[in-house]
Amino acid sequence: MKTLKRTVRLESDPLNKWKYHVLREIEEYQRNMVNEMIEVILSEDLPTTRKKLHDRFYNYYKEKYPFLPSRVIEGAYIVAGRIVKSFRRRVKKGLARRDKPEYKRVIITIPNMVNWRFNRVSISVFTHKGWVEIPLRITKQLIRYLYEGWRVSHELKLRLVGRRALVWLTFEKEVDVEVKDGNYVSIDVNENNITVAVFEGFKLKELRRYETGLGKIVINYSIRRKEITKGHSTKDELIKKKLRRLRERERKMDVLRKTVKRITELARDLKTKVIVGKFSSNAKEKMEKDKGSKLRHRIHQWSVVKFVEMLKAQPIEVVEVSESYTSSINPLNGKKLKKSKQVVERIVKVFNPYLMTGTAHEGRGIKVFKITARYLESGKVLLERDCIAALNLVKKVDGRVVVFPSTSPNDLRVTVYDPLRGVPVAELKVIKSKEKLRHG
Repeated sequence: MKTLKRTVRLESDPLNKWKYHVLREIEEYQRNMVNEMIEVILSEDLPTTRKKLHDRFYNYYKEKYPFLPSRVIEGAYIVAGRIVKSFRRRVKKGLARRDKPEYKRVIITIPNMVNWRFNRVSISVFTHKGWVEIPLRITKQLIRYLYEGWRVSHELKLRLVGRRALVWLTFEKEVDVEVKDGNYVSIDVNENNITVAVFEGFKLKELRRYETGLGKIVINYSIRRKEITKGHSTKDELIKKKLRRLRERERKMDVLRKTVKRITELARDLKTKVIVGKFSSNAKEKMEKDKGSKLRHRIHQWSVVKFVEMLKAQPIEVVEVSESYTSSINPLNGKKLKKSKQVVERIVKVFNPYLMTGTAHEGRGIKVFKITARYLESGKVLLERDCIAALNLVKKVDGRVVVFPSTSPNDLRVTVYDPLRGVPVAELKVIKSKEKLRHG
């Protein structure tokens, strides 16, 4: 069993004057309490566990504000603990710019459903002035979670924006995750593609490569922003408006969601365990160190951490393993690959009949994709570089796994997919002779 969580942001209808002022007062009380708690936690070097914070703050603030509901006080020390925990983590990394954090953008947090209710069209919050009902604007996303077996979790978050309230509801659902022994999906995330090795019954079934193009998106948007701001201040209202129209994050998230969807469907169908490299924000910071500004920007915008987070939120079993040496070892014989041999590079132009639609199909038009295929030479064998890590990751989980179904391991094929449509674009074929290198 695996518990899935999804957060839905909803907007309320305009609040009347009384409701607005009551919620504004709760917001101010929670702001003051959180800032005071942060100062005490740091000065007394308190742990941020919920029990320790409850023992330290609950009775004190209950005496100070006897009219406030208990859950408002509990929400305050929970938020303070989260802020301090994040601040201490940043201090260790040397990223903190201030002596202590400050709670400015207040989100009213109520951790228990004793003091709030949800009846599908509105939420009611218990305050020092009684129950306040907040009517919600219903969305398709909310309807889907309500009628597909999801339940609302205990914590409520809301923020006042003008005369409206933004409400965050978290839904939970338990799902069965079935995994067959010997079935694996191994994933290597690269700048412009995500390579997937599929194993069934301890044998390699296929190699897939999803052309995400995320690195190209980052570069193109960087050039576009530079053109917009050239000779102008970023504080100029017209420049701000143009920059807001750029949709880099939305485009990257769209590609990631669709790629995650393809991999999830594959893993669910074959009942496989999904293996990904363990890639933390610390690793990203090390990669950015001592790099040029352009390369550092590309690494910083790399979406691998977000991709792994999205995978973990799916109804599949995800295992993270160390990526050390996975790109420098030959998966066929276990020998170390020499960097001097990383010399073969080709550009593949692919005629793709799967994507011929509409007028292009009627007019006998074609869709051409350009794919960069990089190869490593190991003796008499050429290996598609982006597949090496995916094959080696599986060996770290189960050494028996890398068994090739063909009579010769020197014949490997990689199917290239377009994640936006989920159809094959091309098949890259690696054969033994360097002189006969070709793409099928």
